[in-house]
Amino acid sequence: MKAIALLSGGLDSVVSMLLARQEAEIVLALTIDYGQKARINEIKSAESFCSLYGIKHQIIQLPFMLDMKSGIIESSGMEDSSPWVPNRNGLIINLAACYAENLKADWVICGFNREEGVDFPDNTQEFVQAINRSLYYSTLNKVELRSFVQNMDKIEIVASAKNLGVDFGLIWSCYRSGDMPCGECPSCLRNQKAYEKVGIDYDQNFSAGRSD
Repeated sequence: MKAIALLSGGLDSVVSMLLARQEAEIVLALTIDYGQKARINEIKSAESFCSLYGIKHQIIQLPFMLDMKSGIIESSGMEDSSPWVPNRNGLIINLAACYAENLKADWVICGFNREEGVDFPDNTQEFVQAINRSLYYSTLNKVELRSFVQNMDKIEIVASAKNLGVDFGLIWSCYRSGDMPCGECPSCLRNQKAYEKVGIDYDQNFSAGRSD
């Protein structure tokens, strides 16, 4: 099997990609620059993981999305307590499917999970099933969207990352930019609780990973 990974450099996408590597060859990882505040950090993180695991990496820029209203888009002027980006996941999945069909890859890998599916309908299993019905008709090789963390919550994802030997210091899940995660945005707060439950000192691991 061959796969394209959508890789933001965050916890969920990294773990899903590494779990997928156990069943498929990751022929390309895509990081999307849609004007998000954390794009530089996300790209650096994704590049680091791809270099570490020998995966080809490509950045796709979507400058038109700067016009979208979202708290995680830099030019929006909104607070990151409103992180929804209009149809972001629907768009980037179809972009990845273009690459997958072109490269004769079977899967597009994403980091959707059970916990975020509660707040974001485009993270649910129902959404994945709907997208796959569409991709069945829009790709000649019947590309499928898969998340290898779909049925996990954050605690289970962090535990899986630990078992996989992931360098937590390379991960960037914060909605904001900077040298260190803000510790205040919804993503940081959600992830920090999971790190604590698994017994991982996130601040210490992150500082060690960024020391170079």
